[in-house]
Amino acid sequence: MGRIPNIITCGRLLIANMGFIMMLTDHWKPAFFIILVAVLLDAMDGKVARHLNQVSNAGVFLDIMVDKVVIISTFLIVGYKLNRLFFYLGLFMLLREYAIDTLRAISASRQIVLSADNFSKIKGVLFMTAMVGIIGNQAFVRDPWLEWTMVVVAVIGMIMAYVTLARFYQKCRNLQIF
Repeated sequence: MGRIPNIITCGRLLIANMGFIMMLTDHWKPAFFIILVAVLLDAMDGKVARHLNQVSNAGVFLDIMVDKVVIISTFLIVGYKLNRLFFYLGLFMLLREYAIDTLRAISASRQIVLSADNFSKIKGVLFMTAMVGIIGNQAFVRDPWLEWTMVVVAVIGMIMAYVTLARFYQKCRNLQIF
């Protein structure tokens, strides 16, 4: 675990947890900057891994796990504190992640690796944008239109998430995994 990219990813998880505490205690300005740093670190860890030639299966798994924790936790907290729709989006995300992980586990048991596609990357960008946008809105602007715009961005991300689930399922069917 001594690899620099994995340290960045673990740091991202610790930083995000500080952001969660700030959100839960209604300290939205610090939460905004903390979650923004976590999002920027997410963009950085993979680039650092490739630059240092330290890409590993453990690092990829760790990055995916931290992404899930950060996105789902943020959606659930924002849903609890600000806008119920984010809570439900967080629950739908949990269901989707359970299904994706099940498909990945089944394929891995047959020595087949199902990698993420471009839809997954777009979904991640949409979710991160919605997270930072909704927290920033609460911290600085409190504009109902901006809040609903971030809800729409998150819903589009969720649609993309379920499209990727359907695509994963189809890959499994095509590879005759089940």
